[in-house]
Amino acid sequence: MRQKLHDMTATVATPLFGPGERAEATGRARVGKVSVARNAALAAASLLLSGGTVGVYQQKKAFYVLLTNQRLLLLEAHWLTGRPTAKIVGEMPRHALSIAEVKRGITATVTLAIGGEGHGLRLSYPALDKEGADNLLRAFQYTAA
Repeated sequence: MRQKLHDMTATVATPLFGPGERAEATGRARVGKVSVARNAALAAASLLLSGGTVGVYQQKKAFYVLLTNQRLLLLEAHWLTGRPTAKIVGEMPRHALSIAEVKRGITATVTLAIGGEGHGLRLSYPALDKEGADNLLRAFQYTAA
């Protein structure tokens, strides 16, 4: 994603920030759910933490992903221009998130564990926004094993 859209994402979301909150990583990714059939409690937690937006995840729609020092925000793209809007579609506390899996190929796919279980939220970054995945991994201080 162009640097201009990264900056625009942070600028649009700044009024939504709480005291002491700052942007650490931005990007645009398709958001999907990860199978949580093995743990019904995690499924319930995912629904609760995502604000009930699992139905949106099934659409595989692209959202602007903004990681702050306090939470992960999913911002809706404007229907006509594709630019980020200030409408929060999903929100998860940062302390409950960790990197579960990273896959690189034509798209970069990052799976975030919710509550340390290894299942939760899958972010698929297209080839044009692989730096969005890199920014997210750097913010989580992830190093490939």
